[in-house]
Amino acid sequence: MSESILSTAIPQLPSGDIRITAAFFADGLGFEIAAVYAEQRFLIVRRGGAEVHFWQTDTAEDARHYGAASSCYIRVRGIDLLHAEFLRRGVQCRQAPLTQPWGMREMQVDDPYGNAIRFGEDPG
Repeated sequence: MSESILSTAIPQLPSGDIRITAAFFADGLGFEIAAVYAEQRFLIVRRGGAEVHFWQTDTAEDARHYGAASSCYIRVRGIDLLHAEFLRRGVQCRQAPLTQPWGMREMQVDDPYGNAIRFGEDPG
């Protein structure tokens, strides 16, 4: 092989308690819990082709501090249906689906530690 190939980028976000984060992503956002490494304080969640990793900070305050500057972006199809699902599950969206000036239809959910989870659909 003459060159390296990058395949997938996976965000790793802070969590003050991986059990709370796991419950939010499973019950609120419909993700599956792919792995919990309690001793290493690490969590992996998946839904469809999306995967997000979480590392547990020493305190919830640390997680909120880091989370205030952390985000990930997940491309979706059917963003309005996803928004309706989140509402049925009792999740409050920071931003409901909105078509942005650059053409993407986007919404945002903040997890319990302030990580911005943005969802975007290309309506084209």
